[in-house]
Amino acid sequence: MNPIETFTVGIAPMHVPALVAAMLLPVLVLVVRRLRLPVLPDAAGAAPTVRPAERSIVNGQPDLVRRWVAWLLGIAAAVHLALPLGHYDGVLLTLAYLGSGAAYAWLALRAYEGRRYRLGASLLVVATLIAYLVVSATGGEEPDQVGIATALVELLALGLCLAPDPQAPRRRLARFAASATMVFVTLVVGVAVWAGTIAAHAATDTDVSADPAQVGTALAHSDDHEHAHDHAARAQAGIIMRPQADHHATPEQVEAARALAEATAAAMTRYTRLEDAIAAGFVLPANASGMDVHMENPAFKRDGRVLDPERPETLVYAIEGGRATLLGVVYVMEVAGVPAPQPGGPITRWHAHNLCLTALPPGFGVVSPFGSCPALSVNLTTPEMMHVWIVDNPSGPFAEGLDAEWVRAYHAEHGLPIGPERAARHSGRQPESGPYGR
Repeated sequence: MNPIETFTVGIAPMHVPALVAAMLLPVLVLVVRRLRLPVLPDAAGAAPTVRPAERSIVNGQPDLVRRWVAWLLGIAAAVHLALPLGHYDGVLLTLAYLGSGAAYAWLALRAYEGRRYRLGASLLVVATLIAYLVVSATGGEEPDQVGIATALVELLALGLCLAPDPQAPRRRLARFAASATMVFVTLVVGVAVWAGTIAAHAATDTDVSADPAQVGTALAHSDDHEHAHDHAARAQAGIIMRPQADHHATPEQVEAARALAEATAAAMTRYTRLEDAIAAGFVLPANASGMDVHMENPAFKRDGRVLDPERPETLVYAIEGGRATLLGVVYVMEVAGVPAPQPGGPITRWHAHNLCLTALPPGFGVVSPFGSCPALSVNLTTPEMMHVWIVDNPSGPFAEGLDAEWVRAYHAEHGLPIGPERAARHSGRQPESGPYGR
């Protein structure tokens, strides 16, 4: 990816004006402060004029909480006021954007001037967060990086609003209630963002057909929210997909995708039996049971070949009940950050995973719905990879995943017996004597 593509991964094009407005907010505030008319001298005997910056003082120090809240509410105001510039979703939603933006701006000004703002800001933040989650849950809009960042800004503003006033008497119950409320609201928002992102990610798999030509057509003619939310790149689900410059597969790309799927299926006939794959160097994981067992070949991962049907880096099996079914392969690039070839254009779509390596058990995890890793961990992006399925599944050969229930039914009908020793390992029984036994 070039720097621009890297920056825009996960940002919906219709939300770019809102992002630009938030980034320009400091410039606007600086200009307004520079152009502000000077304060007239106080009349003789009158009380001196108190500037807004001097009005909010706690123990002789500026109240930074109010300033932080003013900036956070101002950012939310800029985003909401600019949202209608990116996309139009009807009069009511446009009025809701403008109304919430104006309310955020008014409350930001109140916070800056030292006037009361806590109750109004808390209610407004909760209302906008609920509206955002409802729209996301109903499929109206998939969470993207701008929407998630705005939700995080609003959550931070809510936390500062709920925090007890330093000038008020300390009350343990109030502090506990504020902390519990913030934890609960953050958890609900985070889970909803994750669910909405993963649901949209899965929707891209179930909306296509097993025919590569129809896969290309489905991608080319999906106009709902920028090609079925393709812009979001699933970054919030721990998955990164390169933005596509063109979602319309050409006839040549359709033919190349079909040729790749057919070549992969033909080459994989040698690995229909699990024992043959193991003999070729594919390694069973420690817990080799389930409908999505990945077997890597260390030699193929380091051979320098890219998209070679004869030497796929990973095989995917369903293994259960003493039987194994080869489902497909995963082509994997050797080095992270190197873009993979796309012979089928938007049909042959690669992806990478965002992982968190941590010193705490279990040692790894996925990024949070807000794009961060837990404490004592670092963010790691894997090399790009692409699934190619050799089974006749409803989602097509280039779907990123298969429905577990469909796989279970297919495995029950097409699974091949595996050796008694390996069957015992996956069922918990003792192996019998025989060619694969003791």
